[in-house]
Amino acid sequence: MGVGLGGRLRRAGLVLALGVLVATFAFTTVGVDGGSMAPTLHDGDRAWVPRHETWLVRWGAAAWQAGDVVYFRPPGAAPRTWLERVTGGPFLIKRLVAVAGQTVELRRGRLWVDGAAVDEPYLGGGPVNVASLPPAVVPADHVFVLGDNRSPLASRDSRAFGPVPIAQIAGRASWVVWPWWRTDTAEERRWNVRRL
Repeated sequence: MGVGLGGRLRRAGLVLALGVLVATFAFTTVGVDGGSMAPTLHDGDRAWVPRHETWLVRWGAAAWQAGDVVYFRPPGAAPRTWLERVTGGPFLIKRLVAVAGQTVELRRGRLWVDGAAVDEPYLGGGPVNVASLPPAVVPADHVFVLGDNRSPLASRDSRAFGPVPIAQIAGRASWVVWPWWRTDTAEERRWNVRRL
């Protein structure tokens, strides 16, 4: 005996509702579009985002930390497509480098926080924009984000739009989960699944 149209619609609705619950409270993945986070993330990578962390931050039981790779809606960005309207996008993915109350500056491309130079091994030794940014205190309930690709004009981040309100952060990427393999510059395949 076959399942009628009503039964199929109920199943489809149940699957959709379950998907929304998982993506809202358990986990989701985000896709990387572009090279602003290279060499940490590459165009086409998908990153795992544990959603419970976002809820803990919103409830005041946790906080985002310097070094976290976060995805967020940039200040002043309005959804452009129907998909962005549904998902709340557009979103960017960047590295959080300073939190509220810290003083952040760039000296000839080198990051300084609270007067101390920051060791940034995730930059990978690539070209760095030597522009400077005068010291500025990150306001309350905001964070300062930068792309890991610091070559000139490679990343649209807090240097362009300023500190990001914490309420705009949708989550922290914790693992790269796709693609499983990448071909590096020496044309060698390497395992791409890794913790961020």
